[in-house]
Amino acid sequence: MGRVLRSVVFFGVVLAFLFAFCPSTCWAGEGDAANYPLTGKVLASSAKGAHSYQVATDNRVYLLLCEKVKGLRMRMPECKIDDRPIAVGDTVQFRVDGDWAYIPATKGGEEGLRILTMEFKTIPPAAAGESGMVIGTGMHIYGQKQVAWSTTPTSFNRPAYGGGAASMAPVMAIPVTGGPPVMMMPTAPSGGAFVTGIPMTGGPPVMGTRVGGPAMSGGGPPPWVHLLRVRAGENIYQLECSAKPCEIDKKPIELGDLLVVRAEKKWAYVSSGSASGGKGQKFRILSETEDEAAPEAKDTAPDSQPDSQPDSKPESK
Repeated sequence: MGRVLRSVVFFGVVLAFLFAFCPSTCWAGEGDAANYPLTGKVLASSAKGAHSYQVATDNRVYLLLCEKVKGLRMRMPECKIDDRPIAVGDTVQFRVDGDWAYIPATKGGEEGLRILTMEFKTIPPAAAGESGMVIGTGMHIYGQKQVAWSTTPTSFNRPAYGGGAASMAPVMAIPVTGGPPVMMMPTAPSGGAFVTGIPMTGGPPVMGTRVGGPAMSGGGPPPWVHLLRVRAGENIYQLECSAKPCEIDKKPIELGDLLVVRAEKKWAYVSSGSASGGKGQKFRILSETEDEAAPEAKDTAPDSQPDSQPDSKPESK
């Protein structure tokens, strides 16, 4: 046996020994803390149509929708910690990667939750002059009429992330995962474009968009689009961007960014400063409401304590 071959065999034996006798903590331990640096408390949960969770960290409040879990399930995905469903009062370790939050799965791997909204736990004081501040970012399915911001108390009392009249009649919907339309019976009262139900032909529940709603060209399901919640002057704007993250001059817009907002009918022209020139980036205005707390700081999350100096940027990912 050649010298090189003997070295390879010896290394393989040593590696096998380590895997066989080293406990799992040898490989996890500090790695888990590094891989999942954020810690949050579950303030509320909802299983109406899909499992979602309101999670608060030191200075952020997240609204998370469970979507990615292992194995075949007969119900909508339900994320777990310690091999049990996430419940109110639980503490969760997670990491953020783009539009997703990931938690470690019990038997290895990860479970993924879509970040529906991310907001300040305590909204900083209103900016002076024309400047506005991004106080929330998020996503929803194109065509929805309501935005379930996590710091809005009614977020977990709605029958679904949609709008309009509730209905329990069979509906034709296009699965959000793609494929042809299916006739389904809703699992809960729902309205608007987004519906969850059991196919009339049998099988596990599916999440889809009603046929006849705002679908993509070519017959596919409508996309998830990005949102901004901006406080400017005495108003709070909810703005809809596109399937790509909201950006100005090819720079992503983040929580805490200062912007200049000029509203014209159903559109908002947003720029990074009054001297930037041009009309600014054009975003659709979903809603415009008066900011009752301006110019005072407003605590909008349950059980939250004002931070001495709220960060103006997202937490580390």
